[in-house]
Amino acid sequence: MTKPRFLPLVGALLICNGAMLEARAADDAAQKEQKLSQAIQRQILTLNVNQADKYLIDFYFSGFHGMYAYREILLWAQAAPQQQRSELMALTRAGLEAVVRDSGMGLPLGKGNEQAVGLLFSRGLPRYTVQPDFAQPSTLKWDPASFERQTTPEYVGQSLAAKALYVQEDASDDGRKLREILLISALHEFRTILPLLELGGDKGANYMPALLKLENDNWSAVNTSSQLYGQMSLVQGLARLHALLSLPALENETIEGKRVAEWRKEVRHTLEKIYHTTIKLHLDTKAGSLVGSHERAKGASERLSAEDAGYTLEVLAGLAAALQKGDPLREAALKQLTAQADYVVARMEGKTAAPKTFLIKNGRTFDGMLLLLEDQLSVINGLLAAEQASGREAYGKAALDIFNAVRPALWSAQAGIFRSAAGQTVTAYDGRLFGMALATWRRLEKMLPPGEARQHGEKLIEVVLKQGGLQQAEGPATGEPKQPEDFFRDELPQLASNIAALKKEEQPEKIAAAIKALSDQDGDGIPGIRFAGGPFGAAPVIITQTSIKTPFDPPPATETPPATATPAESTP
Repeated sequence: MTKPRFLPLVGALLICNGAMLEARAADDAAQKEQKLSQAIQRQILTLNVNQADKYLIDFYFSGFHGMYAYREILLWAQAAPQQQRSELMALTRAGLEAVVRDSGMGLPLGKGNEQAVGLLFSRGLPRYTVQPDFAQPSTLKWDPASFERQTTPEYVGQSLAAKALYVQEDASDDGRKLREILLISALHEFRTILPLLELGGDKGANYMPALLKLENDNWSAVNTSSQLYGQMSLVQGLARLHALLSLPALENETIEGKRVAEWRKEVRHTLEKIYHTTIKLHLDTKAGSLVGSHERAKGASERLSAEDAGYTLEVLAGLAAALQKGDPLREAALKQLTAQADYVVARMEGKTAAPKTFLIKNGRTFDGMLLLLEDQLSVINGLLAAEQASGREAYGKAALDIFNAVRPALWSAQAGIFRSAAGQTVTAYDGRLFGMALATWRRLEKMLPPGEARQHGEKLIEVVLKQGGLQQAEGPATGEPKQPEDFFRDELPQLASNIAALKKEEQPEKIAAAIKALSDQDGDGIPGIRFAGGPFGAAPVIITQTSIKTPFDPPPATETPPATATPAESTP
């Protein structure tokens, strides 16, 4: 009889208990989502996408390798379609801004946080000291503990060339402030090296020693030798700076209290001094060739590497192109250019590939143990530049003969790029090798079928610079605007809720995909700054070296190898 009396009470208790269970379940779910959210946050803040997905051999910024690559990217962009040109200029702008304005990796020009620097040190690790806020330049200084307080003439030359070329090439509104910074920076860099030339002086022959270090605000020479590559790099940089200062648009300008005409006169005087000193120290008059090094005690060496030979031809051709007809320095450069190109072509007779070393005293060559891409590209580029400057078709023919002979051994059809050496299934690309490969396609553009060279150059940029990680990271200027904090606030709660509803074994894949999409928001293969260096990010710079797979597997059916170039297809 009493049973029915308890039914409402039992029902109420069950309802209450159910509500408690539901509340507890909701609370448990919220805790799980919170823990999941925290776990995702930790992964995002500590993840280095480049380190996880790419094998970066050396992720420091090297002044020589980085500036070499930026210089060649700027030259490549000159003939690129407008959209690609804009993208390449933005990439270069972000990188140069990072290493000149933000790095602090050198000698400051002033006391402000946004002042440019003059002479950058040769190497430093691109990591900020605090979490970067791109609206606050004071947060964008690299950690100075990683700087190696040294410099080399090849770095200074590439730096001057890249800065001067950028000022000439970027006419955009976005680049206006950076143009001013880089022009002042280049002039201060020029002024800084003047006393360093005295450290290599010997009987009136002044040059910048091969390696210098800064201690207690004083520079000293670690290696006092004169290296042909380093001196020619200085010639290249000063020639670019002289060409910039010769622009009519700057003629009436005053920079740092000095008329541009005065700056140009000083640069020209230094350019002539370094050029004539280099020829004096490095020329073997009997053999008719320059040599790779000169020691104070031992004198000139007896060897010339393929790298030195090709680069020297390239620089001499560029020097001649930067000067007016009838200029004595131009005529001297052309004379030396043809003499050196004649020497290289004569030593190449009967060979299908460039040698590793030219033995100057006995007229022989050494081929080396491996067929190296850098040796071949150096000589190919140098001879093509010599043909363009002198008009002598024999130089271009010799370059094309080398290109056609070595291409089968060095081309990886599946990767769409050249391998660093014959037989290499994994190729190491640094900024210089990347720049040389890009320059090769640029110089072959009129000698290959229409569009062929540009197609391969764009592929090189995609595979090495972007996917391969040679460009380490990007910032707001290059399409990576969203920072982790914005994602945590706006999108992470819903993402955590969605993932929590999945099976446990399905969650890691979903998390990885979300982080991957966030790390590379514009989908070009280059992660954002905070995802390529942890919480302190990594500046958007070209690092020293990365690796690319260059397999021998057959290419996809849609891909074709680069066509064989023939002299008949070339145009003067």
